[in-house]
Amino acid sequence: MTGSRKHREIATFALVLIVLVGMAVGSGGCGGSSDVVKLTDADNGKSVSAEVGDQIEVVLAGNPTTGYAWTVTMTDADKAVLEQQGDAVYEEASTDSSVVGGGGTYTFTFKAIATGTANPTFSYARSSESSPPEQTYSVTVSVK
Repeated sequence: MTGSRKHREIATFALVLIVLVGMAVGSGGCGGSSDVVKLTDADNGKSVSAEVGDQIEVVLAGNPTTGYAWTVTMTDADKAVLEQQGDAVYEEASTDSSVVGGGGTYTFTFKAIATGTANPTFSYARSSESSPPEQTYSVTVSVK
């Protein structure tokens, strides 16, 4: 085999290898793929299904300038099925800096870590008050 032919074969092999690795990474790699289950105000009181490894996002409208904020309550049994991924993230509805107090959304992110059922409950209340929450939200997540 001549040096030029050998170099072409090595280059072809390397190119094929790069393409295959790129395809594997693009399709989720070795860890498989997971889905994102997005829930909103419209899903209050509903039951949803997910699979182990799925991400569950609960997106609720709110406005912290009023003193109200969403919080989540989960039992130990809930936490054995769903793992909260960090704190809730608040995002303003408007990116216009001249709009003040326009509200936005709180996004709670969870990962389904085991089979079972979880019932996280959310409360929209002022932390400085002992009165009942302004709003509540609950969902039943069945993880298979």
